[in-house]
Amino acid sequence: MKAIPYLCFKMSRIILVIFLFLSIDLAAQVSEGGVPYSYAMGSAAVSYKILDLDPPDMLPVLEQDQLSLSETVPYRIGIGIPVDIDLSVDGSWSETGKGRRFLGLGIKAKDAKGIILYYRAFDIPEGGKLFIYTKDRKQLLGAFTSGNNPSGGYFATELIYGDELVLEYDAPEQNASQPIVEIYQVQYVYRDVQRLLKGQSGPCEVNVNCPEGDSWQNEKRSVAKIVLKAGFGTYLCTGALINNTRNDSTPYFLTARHCGSSASLGDYSQWVFHFNYEALSCEDPQTPPQSNTITGSSLIAQAPGGTVGGSDFKLLLLSEKVPDTYNPYLSGWIRDGYYSASGVGIHHPKGDIKKISTYTSSLVSTQYGQTAQDPDGMYWKVVWAETENGHGVTEGGSSGSPIFNNTGKITGTLTGGAASCLELTAPDYYGKFSYHWSSNGSLGDAQLRPYLDPDNTGMQSIDGLGYGSLLLANFAVDTSIVSIGGQISYTDQSIGDPEYWSWTFFGGDPSLSSSRDPGRITYRDYGGYDVRLIVGAGDLSDTIFRKNYIRVIPNLYPNPANDYVTMDFGRRHLEYIEVTVFDLTGQLVKEYSSSPVTTGIYKIILGDISAGTYIVHIKTNIMEDNLPLIIF
Repeated sequence: MKAIPYLCFKMSRIILVIFLFLSIDLAAQVSEGGVPYSYAMGSAAVSYKILDLDPPDMLPVLEQDQLSLSETVPYRIGIGIPVDIDLSVDGSWSETGKGRRFLGLGIKAKDAKGIILYYRAFDIPEGGKLFIYTKDRKQLLGAFTSGNNPSGGYFATELIYGDELVLEYDAPEQNASQPIVEIYQVQYVYRDVQRLLKGQSGPCEVNVNCPEGDSWQNEKRSVAKIVLKAGFGTYLCTGALINNTRNDSTPYFLTARHCGSSASLGDYSQWVFHFNYEALSCEDPQTPPQSNTITGSSLIAQAPGGTVGGSDFKLLLLSEKVPDTYNPYLSGWIRDGYYSASGVGIHHPKGDIKKISTYTSSLVSTQYGQTAQDPDGMYWKVVWAETENGHGVTEGGSSGSPIFNNTGKITGTLTGGAASCLELTAPDYYGKFSYHWSSNGSLGDAQLRPYLDPDNTGMQSIDGLGYGSLLLANFAVDTSIVSIGGQISYTDQSIGDPEYWSWTFFGGDPSLSSSRDPGRITYRDYGGYDVRLIVGAGDLSDTIFRKNYIRVIPNLYPNPANDYVTMDFGRRHLEYIEVTVFDLTGQLVKEYSSSPVTTGIYKIILGDISAGTYIVHIKTNIMEDNLPLIIF
């Protein structure tokens, strides 16, 4: 493994303008949030090495994937590169002189579609923050703090897209404790699993928030995508939170045995569970939806191996209770073994956003891969139906997902089958919940009964539990930065079931709205503006207030320019304007100032500035901005 020195010496103004104009994906792993202090740390520098990893030999990997198509195996997306990386040893410290210091390290795996880091030790000191981000800063994970991974042992962080990432540990200068961040495996993700649009699943699939999912809004909240580690491979499966007869919100999670059948105890602690990864409507999203994740689980029980010897279930216990803010639902179940006449499957085919498949003819009791009815069979055979918005089926990555009967109770878990967008009426096979219960063996680690009915009540079925049915105001915008006269589109993303909405767009036109999705709001004046959304349902209400969330920047024209540039600040009264021009190396080129200001139009003469691309730093009594300028 060779290390390439890399120095990051961009001036703060250039850092800020890049930050303003990039779309940053703030992933929602359970973490503190925020951004690395180095993103806007002034003129100080952060230096770090890049560890350049040799990519794995992909030919045998792809050959093995091809051979496994006819087998019951989960959908593999990555292969492991063994490493011995210690952030405190391999990283480089930088002192900022502003009460913070930084420990940086880059990791590059050439041509990877993504990178996942697996840790043998992960312990962040009190007051420290660990961030992981792409080199272009479009994707950011963290902050990870002392509250993450209390055991200090095995841990995993979410997939970072692309073939290069940066680990940055931020610490107060007075804190001498070193972080314990030891990476033993870098997953080289070779599948194109970008979260945009339809992802990798087939065109026949139906988004869970299409009308087909209207009656399944509780059940869908239990279903999650699993990014699972098993030895040197990373795979995709699906599963669901499941309730027990105590209704005590224990985070049991049901999936298939063949999802990680070779996983070690350490591997299970590094599985990542993605909740709420779905389109907001029936349409495929134009931007990646966020998900809420939990890292870590332990194996509780599973069926014997093979589809002949058992019903292919696995029961996990998540490492922590699912936070209320995830709005979780623990699905109910039924173990009577009766045929269900209709229902749905909810799943993540090939790791895509959550989909729904519908059946309208009775499930058939049989053995795996068989067509003949067998009342003593361990599996349900299902044939999916065409619906209003497609013909949902299952694919790789759907393994372990639940199938629900018409009352919303889990009656089986997916093992496999022949259904696809090319074989719409081919059957799929689900291990029977009734067989999972106690028929896979006499010991508790082969049964669901001891865990889902710990008090031996003998109940045949139970309802689901939605302890996260709270009301949380939230919204999204297509951009938070516009020029004067620009428009911003707002979309409600509140959790729960609001019955009314009250929007206030400070500085916007219109400034008020009571619509769920108020559409496009026009901003005509320079400055930073707040947004407030109040949602309510019955006696419940919640408010989100984002201060200075919208930035309305001056119009800069002409651009490209030659002799002069005009800046239009609109109708806001300005007490002073200071303009500084920098080249892309951070070198000061020219300065201008004006005080007092009598108009919102400010013109600067470029004079002898040579042709090229520049950064114009604008400071007023209201705010500061950085705008790109091309001179020809």
